[in-house]
Amino acid sequence: MVKKIKLLITGSDGQLGRVFLKLSKHFPQYDFVFYSKKKLNVSNFNQLYKIVERNSPNLIINCAAFTDVDKAEISKSSAKLINTSSVENLANICLEKNIKLMHFSTDYIFDGKKTELYTENDIPNPIGYYGKSKLLGEKKILDSKLKNSIIIRTSWLYSPFSKNFVNNVCSKINKKIDFEVYDDQLGSPTNAFDLAKSMLLIIPRLTFDGTEIFHYSGIGYCSRYELAVKINSLLNGKSKITPTKSFEKNSIRPVFSGLSCKKFIKFFDLYLKPWEISLEEYFQNNLHINEV
Repeated sequence: MVKKIKLLITGSDGQLGRVFLKLSKHFPQYDFVFYSKKKLNVSNFNQLYKIVERNSPNLIINCAAFTDVDKAEISKSSAKLINTSSVENLANICLEKNIKLMHFSTDYIFDGKKTELYTENDIPNPIGYYGKSKLLGEKKILDSKLKNSIIIRTSWLYSPFSKNFVNNVCSKINKKIDFEVYDDQLGSPTNAFDLAKSMLLIIPRLTFDGTEIFHYSGIGYCSRYELAVKINSLLNGKSKITPTKSFEKNSIRPVFSGLSCKKFIKFFDLYLKPWEISLEEYFQNNLHINEV
């Protein structure tokens, strides 16, 4: 009997963690162990070490993150603790125990000054502390010299399980509220179900000399206004959506953060959907309805 690959998922009560939890029943080839924030404080090295030692996973999927972009500006120590220091803890433990690590980063490590999709070779230059703390987390992994591990940068993630832009728009449309949306912030919307499925498919192929960085998102990009209009159409909504400008109000967010996923597609030979198609499927399959 073939021994199952054991996966330990941190942050299982967060947006991406809950998606992995929901999909786990469809991947019987893996032995899943889920730890919520209440059961595992990833910033507590001793607790983390004991749990890793107790479970002996082959791979840790780190979904624990401080994701509130605005709050990160006023709670920098908390953002750094989760997005940087905890990641360093994970990397060091994985190195000692010869465990692979899958970590998720963000498009917000870029300054938004490009006018074409960002590649893995573009130089990061975050303008907000959230992006800075996530970039420092990336560096901690790379500095640890971990092998067979992966950093995934994603963009504008959405699912039914948390506060995100798509859920916010859906709520207003369902309440028949008219609202304004920025048309000068552009990114690549990413269905968390697509992301998690792809990650579970590539696990057997994580064989690197070190840690590799890949971009993963819906293919293409759009403005927040275009995304909201598309959602309104898919829900047959009656809301009047008006474009507006962000100006200096959102200077901690890059105005353009679309990601190129060519490296991921070429290396893993997987099909990634255009953001519009993925969004349509999300609503057609009622994935936007919270069942958990």
